[in-house]
This record gives sequence, C-alpha cells and structure tokens, in this order.
Amino acid sequence: MAVVNLIPIITHALVFGVVLASILFATILVVVRINPEIMLRDYPPDVQAAHGPMSDRTKRQRLVVGILVLGVMFGVIVASLPPALDDLEGTRLFPILFVHFLVMFSVFNVLDWLLLDWLIVVRLRPSFLILPGTAGMPGYRDYAFHFRGFLIGVPITLAASLLLAGLGALLL
Repeated sequence: MAVVNLIPIITHALVFGVVLASILFATILVVVRINPEIMLRDYPPDVQAAHGPMSDRTKRQRLVVGILVLGVMFGVIVASLPPALDDLEGTRLFPILFVHFLVMFSVFNVLDWLLLDWLIVVRLRPSFLILPGTAGMPGYRDYAFHFRGFLIGVPITLAASLLLAGLGALLL
C-alpha cells in the first residue's frame, strides 16, 4: 500500500472549512438580524435568563432555520468530497475521509470561536445581536463562555468526522 500525500487533502479541507464557515456565518447573521431569539440557546446563561423562554413563533422558526442550516452543511460536505476522493483505493478511504472532515470541521470550529463569537459577538457587539431587555448584560462580554463553546466543539468535531468517514467508507 502506497503512502498517501496528505498535503492536498488538508489544503482542500482547509478551503472547504472556510467555505463552510463563510456560508454558515452569513446564514446565522441574517437569521439573527431577522429574529435574534432563534439563537437564544447559543447566548450566555445570564442573557438567556434575562430574556426568558423562547416564544412559540420562534420555536417554529428555529425548526425551519435548523433544516436550512443542515441542508447547507450537507451541500458543502457533498461538494467537498470529489477532490478528496480522487485516485483512492477502498482501503485508504476511511483515513482520508477522516482527515478531510476533521480539518474541515476544525476550521469551522476555530473560525466560529474567533471570528463569529469573539470578534463579532464579544468585541463588535452589533445592536441586532442584542436580545430585547438584555442590553449591557455581562454575558455579552464573556470570552470564557465562547471558549468553552469552542472546547465543546472539539469532541463534536472528532465524533462527526469519525461518523461521516465511516459512513462514507461504507457507502463509497
């Protein structure tokens, strides 16, 4: 069995990680602009408590947004595959897919933490991100809350990469 050059696979996954992040960030920012309550579960605990429970209308909207986000993610994942699969033997499919997904999802996780959470939410804090009745809450400036979110994303990234690589290896 020949040794696989991982550089092109990693480079490709880096690019698709940025593509995934860009599309999802744009989607999230548009959704929050329309109704920030849709992302209520992603706000710090003090902000959630001050805002109160999610409205029934928002729960319905959240379902639609969840389906949209999953569809976008699925589309990017499928679009990312053909170059990652070029000239592969079946025995090397799982490790190649695992590296591809791990890098792609890790890029998203890091960019989500640094750009979306820390830069936009914590530092810039545009008014459309502020839930009604929560302006000035300390949670909006809580870097540690967002870092914990990043850390939670690490095992999720690992598990998703293992699952998708296994599924891809079985199906392909």
